[in-house]
Order: sequence, then structure tokens, then C-alpha cells
Amino acid sequence: MNMDYKDMGLDEKHGLYHHPIPPHTSPSTSHVSPLTNRAHNRLPPAPDNNTPRTLHIYLDGLTQRHMTIADADKTHPLYTVDQNSGGIFSSTPHITISQPQTANNSTPAVVGTATFHNMKRSIELDVHGQPISMDSEGIYTRSYGFMSPAFGQRLWWECEGIWGADLVLANARKEWIAKFDSSLFSWSKVGKLYIANGAISGAALDEILVGGCAFLQHERRRRSRSSAGGGAASGGAY
Repeated sequence: MNMDYKDMGLDEKHGLYHHPIPPHTSPSTSHVSPLTNRAHNRLPPAPDNNTPRTLHIYLDGLTQRHMTIADADKTHPLYTVDQNSGGIFSSTPHITISQPQTANNSTPAVVGTATFHNMKRSIELDVHGQPISMDSEGIYTRSYGFMSPAFGQRLWWECEGIWGADLVLANARKEWIAKFDSSLFSWSKVGKLYIANGAISGAALDEILVGGCAFLQHERRRRSRSSAGGGAASGGAY
């Protein structure tokens, strides 16, 4: 598929979307997950003229509450992720994503946070002070939609794969923007995050990572509750 930056709504310099939901998408269907009817493990290909970027996510320590997101070289840390227990009485936000310390800055710079709710099916994000609400598409779906400030349109995070451990972020045209592949059998590696367009950076990349880490942790905790006996009843409010 030959598609230039303008076809995807991308700015060649910044890798950002600048238009809302595509014109051919009717308002009545723009809030319905475009991934609902897609077969598992079959993603539309990334545009041929954009080189995907691969990020690696690792656990730090045995508590599974700290993670490091490294660049393609696996050694250059780009972000750190700190999580609390997520219980009813735990402090908020439940997840904090920061850029690591540098020689010129001894204090990690907070990129964004995520807060889960016990009484409603939504995840509240804050990315550089911009509030974003990720809302469930339905009690029996594993899809969360949100209006993206960085991309200027509605996007969806959704589970896929045999165990639902893999994640995909796509737009209303069913073009994937990011995809997470879980390392289910590793003690130290959480998985790989693929960015379809390697030119995406700055606020757009931060938004992908904050939302992706939030949805990833939300699903991991949901599965943990289910395996502990919560069953389908745990699929609603967090």
C-alpha cells in the first residue's frame, strides 16, 4: 500500500495527525471500535514508506511495579514506569511514566499518569497536563476508546491474541498506530512495543506510551482478578 504522510494525516516533520475522523466515517459509527470485527492477530500492514520503531519494555526488580522502556538498542532507557498496588485504598495516580534522570537533570521528568476507577469502566490519563479519558466500548468488549489530542482523532486500544495479552492501537480506518506483543514466558521482559511510523515522536509518542502502559496494566490486573476467582464479573469496573 503506497501512502504518504498526508494520506495518514501525518506531518512529515512531527509525525502528528492534523485532521479529525476521516470524512467517509459517519458520526454514528465513529465511536464504535473499528477493531471489533477484525480477526485476531491480523493487522493491516504499516505504510511501506514509514519504518516502524521497536521499543522494549523490561521489569525492574521482583515486585513488578517498576518498568523501563528502552529504545531499539535495548540499552538506552527512554522512559521509566512506576506502579502502585492499585487497590481500593492505594494512592493515585496508579501509574506514573517519566523520562529518566540525565547528567543535566537529576530529577526524572513526569510525562504522564494513569488512574483507574473502581466504580466505572474508564481510565483517566494525564499527558503533559492534558486530561484524556479512555472509556470502555462495552461491558463485554476489551476495547477502550479515547479522543487523542496529539493525533486529533478518536483512537482505540484493544486486546488481541489467544490470551488477550497483546494490544493494538488503531484509528477509525483500521490502520494500526502501535502494537504491543507480550513476552509471556519471560521473567524480566514485559514485551515489545512497535510504533508503525518511526517518525512519531514528542507528545504523540508520549501519549501512546502513557495510554499503552495504562491499558496494559489494567488488563494484567483484570486477568489477575479473574484467575483469583473474579471471573467475568471482574470485566466491568476496575
